[in-house]
Amino acid sequence: MFVSPRFNVPSPPRGWLLAILICFVCHAFWQGHGVLDPAFRNPDVAGIAYNARLFVTGALPYVNSAEIKPPGAFLLFAPLLALGGMRMVWAAAVLWGTSLSLATGALAGAVWGKSAGPRAAVLHAACAVIASDGDINYSFWMATPFVVAAACAAAAARAPDARRAASFWFGSGLASMLAVAIKPSAWPVCLLFAGLLAHELAHRKLARVALAVAAGVAGAAVTATLITLPFALAGEVGALRHGLDDVAAFGNEYVAIVAQALGGRYHAVVAGLPCLFEQMPGPIVLAALGASTLFPRRAPKPPLAFAAWIFLLAAFLGISYTLRFFSHDNVQLWPALAVIAVRPAGVVAFLLDRVERVRFAVLPVTLALGLLAAAPGFEQRWGYVHYMAERDHEVDDVCREVAPFLPPDQPVLAWGWSAWSVYEHCGRRAPGRIFKVVATVTTINTNTCNNGFGPMTLRSGPAVERFFAEFAEHPPSLFLWSSYFKEMGGDPLEAFEPLRAFLAAHYAVVDARGPFVALLRNDLVPEPPRALTQRDPPGVSSGNGTYGWSARAGSVWTSTSRTPEKSALRASITQCVTR
Repeated sequence: MFVSPRFNVPSPPRGWLLAILICFVCHAFWQGHGVLDPAFRNPDVAGIAYNARLFVTGALPYVNSAEIKPPGAFLLFAPLLALGGMRMVWAAAVLWGTSLSLATGALAGAVWGKSAGPRAAVLHAACAVIASDGDINYSFWMATPFVVAAACAAAAARAPDARRAASFWFGSGLASMLAVAIKPSAWPVCLLFAGLLAHELAHRKLARVALAVAAGVAGAAVTATLITLPFALAGEVGALRHGLDDVAAFGNEYVAIVAQALGGRYHAVVAGLPCLFEQMPGPIVLAALGASTLFPRRAPKPPLAFAAWIFLLAAFLGISYTLRFFSHDNVQLWPALAVIAVRPAGVVAFLLDRVERVRFAVLPVTLALGLLAAAPGFEQRWGYVHYMAERDHEVDDVCREVAPFLPPDQPVLAWGWSAWSVYEHCGRRAPGRIFKVVATVTTINTNTCNNGFGPMTLRSGPAVERFFAEFAEHPPSLFLWSSYFKEMGGDPLEAFEPLRAFLAAHYAVVDARGPFVALLRNDLVPEPPRALTQRDPPGVSSGNGTYGWSARAGSVWTSTSRTPEKSALRASITQCVTR
């Protein structure tokens, strides 16, 4: 019979108190900047916020939004946004990231022995910014329950009795279902579950395995129930089911593009491997040193060494699942590399064991190793975080400029990935269910870590027709165009004749700054604005993979100078949004 879970939390062993403090300080630095400046460093986070706002206002994703991502992150954001907006989200991210580092340490302690735990936690925290891009998108929120699930499973395998093991397996099922509900690439953690349960079976602990499976399924069911509850209360469980079907269809199409372009999944994975070495050279070197045994020595056999290698395989399968190898996906891989890095027989552990003779020195030295490993990519990551914040400030500035002319509850619309934060900054929803046209009105982006396979184009079919019907029925007060599609090879708006004609007839350009052009509905324009050709045209945003600092363009509410070298871009934008 399954018993209710009981988690006995003992006082932290020696070394853990300092490790907790170091981890918190590191993550306060990596994510705390968002508390001071709660900008969107990745527009995907703005997409999460949009759906979370639906929950806050009594609406529902998949019912009131056409969504292609699973609901886990939306539910995490909802109470945070309700309590304190994006500042509260960023504050929670500090604790979430700290928990990820501590869970990494807990897993290392379970598989290698207790001395490895604080070392892995500190090592992970020191280098966390490289793996997460200093951002809080889907990968960031998924990684913590992914590692917590693994740590709970390893703790269950070492629990002295079946009841305590069942409690940990319950937590593992709970966390793993949450991870998958945030990002499906968390599923490979099941490989670790299978390995640990096979280990129990090898020792003929059949009853313990049966209890573990029951407890894990019960934990997963609790998470699934909590996710389903808002939809059940609204009588929209069917909408959730259809929404998850759309999520699966998007995932399959997303993967198929790269697989077909590179000749199959295997070839796509091989092609993506160089990206890992470019993105994480320091962490990979640390893991390689941890896997190396250059100084053989006698030591007690680690209790669950095989689990560390299975977890590494699971993490690698997770980041390669979509075949994209974006740098922020590595937040799922770095915990596994950190666990391998502190392997007791490895070079890193050999060094730290020598340092341990000096009291309180081992964790500061571990921190220094992690920071050294983070150095090769730090400047680029940190620059990108601030660059994307600057782009988001421009969206915020547009909303502030036009706020006096936007009637209450009038919709707004973003065109292109980099403009998605307009909904949060302007405090308004889209005209209909489609608030992000990428992958719904247009085809899916084809870019990977180092290349792409063609521009996005306009889809055909009922989704596009419905989008335009909703647009025409409830014309948005503000249409915010971004240069994102053009940077990816071509703007689908150029082929969207009905929308272009509608914009030309009913909208006027009132603002142009950075990569954005703001069009206000004619009945809301206070006075005829100057033509776009008399203004500094939009610059070029970051797309999904370039870094730089483009100069801010002025608002058309004020006088700005022309830049002749941008005449081609000006002409292109003029043709696209004002023809």
